[in-house]
Amino acid sequence: MTFWRWSALITDTVIVTWIMVWIVYSIAVLIYLNYLSNKYLTPINRDPEIGDKELKKSEDLVKQYENIDTINILILSGGGLRGLVPLNVLSYIEKKTGKKAGELFDFIAGSSTGSITAAGLCAGDDAGGYKFSAKEIFDEYEANAYKIFRSPWYHQWFTCFGFFAPRYLPDGKLKVLEYYSGDLTIGELKGNLLVPVYNIDSNQLEIVKNWTSDRGHIHDNYLIKDLINGASSPPMIFPPIAFLCRGKKHLFIDPAVLLTNPLLHIFLHVRTLFPNKKLNIIHLGNGTIATAKYSYRNMFSFGLYGIYQYLFSAPGLSSKLAIEFMDSYLAEAETFDNKINFYKIVSSPVDELSPTSVSKTNMKKIQLFAAKMLNDNLQKIDELIDVLLDSRVSGKHRHDKNKHT
Repeated sequence: MTFWRWSALITDTVIVTWIMVWIVYSIAVLIYLNYLSNKYLTPINRDPEIGDKELKKSEDLVKQYENIDTINILILSGGGLRGLVPLNVLSYIEKKTGKKAGELFDFIAGSSTGSITAAGLCAGDDAGGYKFSAKEIFDEYEANAYKIFRSPWYHQWFTCFGFFAPRYLPDGKLKVLEYYSGDLTIGELKGNLLVPVYNIDSNQLEIVKNWTSDRGHIHDNYLIKDLINGASSPPMIFPPIAFLCRGKKHLFIDPAVLLTNPLLHIFLHVRTLFPNKKLNIIHLGNGTIATAKYSYRNMFSFGLYGIYQYLFSAPGLSSKLAIEFMDSYLAEAETFDNKINFYKIVSSPVDELSPTSVSKTNMKKIQLFAAKMLNDNLQKIDELIDVLLDSRVSGKHRHDKNKHT
């Protein structure tokens, strides 16, 4: 056999082998993806755990705070592992005040990773107090980061490293959430919680609260772990978990670029409940920088290609505009309305911070930035501590006075 025939035979063999390998790999991928769909997207019936448990009533909230002059609101935005940054600030506040964050803040709103922290801070204990401090959540989050942001090698292989399915499996995150909440519902939280999610089954963005009223958007009393898992599961990163609640199917995902900060929503809800009370609004950033922008700098971008840029950028720009509008509004309202105090604790990271990498280098960068944000805002945070303590003391004194009258 001549050299050319041997060469052709080898080439044909290699081609056939690659085709066979690709076919086998494709079949394996389809089988694996079908397995994941059955495991995570088949609804789990939550009715036995929820039973007849109900949400708090808004009327009860109004009565609960009738003798309190000032309402303290905490807002925590998304950002994956960067959620450790505001926890570091809260740990400092706890150390200085001798109180858990749940004791200091009446309403806590969180999106994405911020919802995990918010739910933990709102959890109650058997003695009628708050179960977790910010420092405990910080330590638990940091210790379990590797469990949350990891997947077995075969998942990476069969999903082509996140191309065909979310990059990480949710099992590690679910164990962390169960540590915080077990099978408790959001209605059983001691604190007042607000969390945005996108509900795929109803095709709408939902603002989920652990209280309800007879009017407005009404939702069910979800398990804490179902709500928070969905709220912290952005597409391409984590798969959501489907569940069945009182005959309705739900599939929650992180609203991601649609809503990265629930500042507007918690402000409107609390102001509606307490139109005459003073509001201390505290937003703790985590180094997340909105980078959405239009890039029309050549004629090609003004053609049909421009519509793709528009569709890709519009959600992020809309969310960014809403945040900037609320920042600007509250800053201006603070000047003319003595019933609003707005504290924005933010800082810009020196290095790029990955929201999912648990490498020692990235974790060290996040720790350094957490220290930087605390130091950059130390004077403002110390002022905030005085305001928070004063609001607690004033409210207690007034409540005691009314009790003795």
